[in-house]
Amino acid sequence: MVSARWLLALSCSVGGAILFAAAVGCGSSRPARIPAPAIDPAAIADAVASSGGLEKLAAIAGGRGGMDGNGDGQVSRDELAAWLEEIRESKVAITSVAVQVTHLGRPLEGVEVKLVPDASMGGTIKEAVATTDASGVGSPTIPGGEFPGVNCGLYRVEISGTGNDRKPLPAKYNAASTLSLAVGGMLPQNGMTTISLK
Repeated sequence: MVSARWLLALSCSVGGAILFAAAVGCGSSRPARIPAPAIDPAAIADAVASSGGLEKLAAIAGGRGGMDGNGDGQVSRDELAAWLEEIRESKVAITSVAVQVTHLGRPLEGVEVKLVPDASMGGTIKEAVATTDASGVGSPTIPGGEFPGVNCGLYRVEISGTGNDRKPLPAKYNAASTLSLAVGGMLPQNGMTTISLK
């Protein structure tokens, strides 16, 4: 005779196995690979060069090992194309990046940091957004994305909210922003960039 306790344990085990199988589904338990954005390094480099954007890249190029391949403090069209080619060959779809915002020398909490794809990227990457914490740090993520993080590429940075002086941040940091960020290919260095607002 089988005890009632053993039958209960067996039915719970079988039921649990059925629930577990239903939760993970049949076949491979690996999620499908997210395809990397289909960027065209030559076209993007040409667009940046023709718009006069190479000069502003020098500030975010990261020196040797980043976008400035020869370490001369400038970014040429060919260096930009090589950096973008490195990103394309890496096939990285999403990567993590942190942005620290300071205002008047102190961390700025509770502001929105929006990474807007640079027009030169031709619509191949998506916008990403974060809200800064008490340390002024936010990790932008693509809204509605399956995984946290951002696409590799060139972005314009918009920062909206109230400054440490309790006044709204001026348009030069949001709607009329010229702040830039390059993500991927060893940039930003150490996975974080600091933006200091005055």
